[in-house]
Amino acid sequence: MRSFHLPLTALVIPVLMLAGCSANKSETASNQEVASPANDAAAPDVAGVVAPGVAFRYDYAFTLPGKSVSDVQQTHAAACQKLGTSRCRVTGMAFDKSTDDQVSARLDFLLAPDIAHLFGNDAVSTVEAAEGKLESAQVTGVNAADAIKLSQQDSAVLEAEISRIEARLAAKGLTAAERVELTQQIAALREQQRGQASERQAKETSLATTPVSFSYSSEGILSGQGTFAKAASASWSSAETMLSFVTLILGIALPWLLLVGGAVLAWRWLRRFRSTGPVPAPSE
Repeated sequence: MRSFHLPLTALVIPVLMLAGCSANKSETASNQEVASPANDAAAPDVAGVVAPGVAFRYDYAFTLPGKSVSDVQQTHAAACQKLGTSRCRVTGMAFDKSTDDQVSARLDFLLAPDIAHLFGNDAVSTVEAAEGKLESAQVTGVNAADAIKLSQQDSAVLEAEISRIEARLAAKGLTAAERVELTQQIAALREQQRGQASERQAKETSLATTPVSFSYSSEGILSGQGTFAKAASASWSSAETMLSFVTLILGIALPWLLLVGGAVLAWRWLRRFRSTGPVPAPSE
């Protein structure tokens, strides 16, 4: 692995330019996605962009020493339990340890929207205290309030149409077939209303609770931070690169080598056959 050393000014100037540009941009609250780089120690700071009417979801990925995954997972679950079921509930948990001692785990929560961001930050601190790190963090949002408003408007239109059909149905002089058709239309409109009401309820629930998900993975034998681990990781990366290159060359050259080898063998066999010639018949 090759290292590149840049002068300090080459790093400072672009950072200052980006900071100046970012100050002039306004952030939207709908359909947001904020992801932190793998080398950042803290979760993304989205406290200033969380807006009413937006249903958010938080996803964090952590890397820890294998022996610490279970303890950290239990600490996060205990933190949720301490908040009480009205503020936090564990909705899913998984833990898996493979034969080569690689550990992976997952923990899913439903939190009150006003504490979801702080809960994530506290979880990152717990991971760092266990000598782990935050690999990635993502916050996504959907403008549920506007969707609910549109659904309510659609339901009002359906209700007005139902009232109009019911007025026709109450009129005299309709045939039996017309009454059946109008009744079926009302039933279909009522079914649409029920479907929209169910969707609205789901969106209202998404505003009342915020899903937060933690995924955990153990560090590999070459993923430590010490000098030996870094040297081993660099050596392994170099070996993988060499192996890939050799495999590529063999993949290209092997068919031709087989062809040339077959031609050489055929030529040698033909030459030997000609040099020996036919066996002469014995003289009488």
